[in-house]
Amino acid sequence: MTLANRSTAFSLIVVLLLCSPFSWSDKGETLQDDSGETWGWRTAMITSLALTLATNPLDADEYSVSMMSAKDTAALKVGFRWHQDETMQLGGLTLSHYYHFGYNYWQSLDVDGQEGVNNALEFIPVFRFSDGEQDFFSYVETAVGVSVFSRTQFNDKEFSTNFQFANSLAFGGYFTPRVSWSLQLQHYSNNSIKLPNNGINFYNFNIAYRYQ
Repeated sequence: MTLANRSTAFSLIVVLLLCSPFSWSDKGETLQDDSGETWGWRTAMITSLALTLATNPLDADEYSVSMMSAKDTAALKVGFRWHQDETMQLGGLTLSHYYHFGYNYWQSLDVDGQEGVNNALEFIPVFRFSDGEQDFFSYVETAVGVSVFSRTQFNDKEFSTNFQFANSLAFGGYFTPRVSWSLQLQHYSNNSIKLPNNGINFYNFNIAYRYQ
């Protein structure tokens, strides 16, 4: 990966994180009231995340950054994608798939600080139907995967289990041959493994960058 591409990746992550309406705060404080020393660990975390994406230590094909929105919740997701070579022709469409591994940071808009935070890891096989072109509108995606939440209570929702299924539908296309976008409806729930099963829906805007 060239120095220019690494700089682009670093700049993108820093801008997205700093412009996000999250409270990365200590001891339940709001961002405005947060003490100055916490900017040290914030900077280290953001820098480490950006360098992880830029240097691609997991040998992924792409990385993705997602801005997520749900009722009373804002969130950010970063992830790696591994595209598989196998494809299938279905009429005039090409069916392909990739594996997505992502980290989510959710911040409640009703509860300040760490009391209003949920962290989630997810692993999702994604199936893409495309027309074979890299146009601005060129594919739709569907997916069912798994996720693990750091808490089972978030805002007014009781998820009951840390384990959750992650389902999604999306459509998108390409800005350039290496930069793609998608709009996605994503649903998390435990499929009634344990009640109550209060799922949550997110509307996501995803940007993905192909390493090579």
